[in-house]
Amino acid sequence: MAERYADRFLVADGHCDSLVTRWMRDDPLDLGATPNPDVDAIYQVDLRRLRQGGVDCLFTFVGDNNLAGSSDLIDACYEMERHHPADFAVCTTASAVRAARAAGRIALVLTIEGQAMFAENLRHLRNWYRLGVRVASITHGGGRLTHGPEPRTELQYDRSHFGPITLEERDNLRRQSKGLTPFAREALAEMARLNIAVDLAHINDNAFWEVLDIAECPVCYTHGACYALTPHSRALTDDMMAALAQKGGVMGIAFYKDFIDLHEPSLERLCDHFLHALEIMGPTGVGIGSDFDGTSALKRPIPEDVSQMEVLLAALAERGLSDDVLRGIAGENWLRMLPA
Repeated sequence: MAERYADRFLVADGHCDSLVTRWMRDDPLDLGATPNPDVDAIYQVDLRRLRQGGVDCLFTFVGDNNLAGSSDLIDACYEMERHHPADFAVCTTASAVRAARAAGRIALVLTIEGQAMFAENLRHLRNWYRLGVRVASITHGGGRLTHGPEPRTELQYDRSHFGPITLEERDNLRRQSKGLTPFAREALAEMARLNIAVDLAHINDNAFWEVLDIAECPVCYTHGACYALTPHSRALTDDMMAALAQKGGVMGIAFYKDFIDLHEPSLERLCDHFLHALEIMGPTGVGIGSDFDGTSALKRPIPEDVSQMEVLLAALAERGLSDDVLRGIAGENWLRMLPA
């Protein structure tokens, strides 16, 4: 039997929400726990299925708007490493990810979506770096509120639209939106000093372009799609993708059905997004960003869970991608976002 692509290549998923979804539902935060059919049926990621899918590295969501909750999620990653030392390793560098794979362990790279929880305090950002966070986005889609009983300290002024959107609507929205806050610029400077990659997923379009203009840290878009194929606000236009590639960035293609196609999502259509992104961004600019356990409960993603990662890689190979290109998509491109 031919060797699987998932065994030949280092496989990294650039975005996974499994821990935070379990935390919100008060379910165990241990992906390596003894299988429980009632719990496991809800989720798309656990140790058994990570092994089945041949996944070597998981960029793991550990917080957005709740500082204490984020601490819980970070602790959960280190506890998984402590309780399952042969299976998990929290990693902060590309070399550590490679060493974990060589030892048969799954690397956990800690990522946060937004920095509202830091309350415009760089000390928190530095401490989360010390705890292991190596990818941080500007926002989880919210906007900054400076007045009212519950002010929000998001790093962009205007919240991001979510849903289908025409080009005319997108252009109108950009003209009427405001991008980065002054603190966002301070945070980006500190992220450059620390070598934390900035994730542009969920950002509004104005802030997207502002980040590309000033960021000196690695830049990525961990989970989204191609607007040329699906007119959704969480899909990047060709101009945005080209600019991200010019910056040396990586875009993760997500498995959420509404990102794949608004009418007939399919594995073939998902592959179309990968091929279009490759055409615009080149072989070093595209990766996997499944968004497993972070999508609507109304719609199972494609592929349905992490055990099926080989299905995607095989489908991409059938579309004519070379081993070198597949190797980059499977995981090598994500490792460029991490310190060596």
